Amino acid sequence: MAKKKLGIASIEVNKKFKSGEEAFLYAKRLREFIRYMCKKNADKGWYAQALIVSSNVKKGVSSLKIKNNGKVGGQRKELEIEDLFANRLYNGNYKTDWHLHILLVSCPSYAFRNVIKNYIDKNWIDVDNNISENNSNNKKVYKKNCNIKLADYFIDQSAKRLFCNYNYGNGEPLKYSLKQYCSEYLKLKNKIRKLNKEQRKSPMTDEEFIEKYNKIESKFKEISEYFYNISKEEDEKKALEFMAMVRRNKIAENYDNIKSDNKVQISNNRIIDDNSPF
Repeated sequence: MAKKKLGIASIEVNKKFKSGEEAFLYAKRLREFIRYMCKKNADKGWYAQALIVSSNVKKGVSSLKIKNNGKVGGQRKELEIEDLFANRLYNGNYKTDWHLHILLVSCPSYAFRNVIKNYIDKNWIDVDNNISENNSNNKKVYKKNCNIKLADYFIDQSAKRLFCNYNYGNGEPLKYSLKQYCSEYLKLKNKIRKLNKEQRKSPMTDEEFIEKYNKIESKFKEISEYFYNISKEEDEKKALEFMAMVRRNKIAENYDNIKSDNKVQISNNRIIDDNSPF
């Protein structure tokens, strides 16, 4: 029997929810289904982590930040709208229907995401599909390979976040969790803002700045590299496919140019022949 493969995927749910509360309710139901599948198939080596976020803002206008009220334990996470991008990209109309984004790290990779797709298609029929100019068909769930970098986008768009990490079998658990990734990502952004503020107030040499940056980045880099390695094979495969596509397009372009040059030559020859006295 072939060894089950660990992989990372994004699952886009083509559903629009009436409110943030409804979106989060369905997120919790999905988390419970993932737990059920991990427990049911523990003897088959099934396990998974997931990041499920709810959002009602469009792409590229928001950032999740750590805020501090000055009191002990007073840190909180707050979604900020970047007015410059909101106005430039959407003329201030940056809100959209409530929706979910899902990042899944699972073993098996493809089979697990397929059962999630089937579960949503079957059980979320009471939720309207999100039909837009960019999504004019009735397909309910999109699933595709991705790497951990997509988590940054999901986090920075999230009003609320749910994490899960289920492994009921005898397999070795993953070294890091998506919840740890999210925590270190937010900490890193916060520390970088502070470092830049410090640099503006009291400029450092390039060497000093780089040393401090590398220090504050080290933990996040360790975790992100761990998750990048999970998708490394798929990333390399996609890179090769992309390069092959570029080569094919270049060959086709060169072929079209050659045909065009030949037509010009034929046309010129005909003009010469037409003007010939012979």
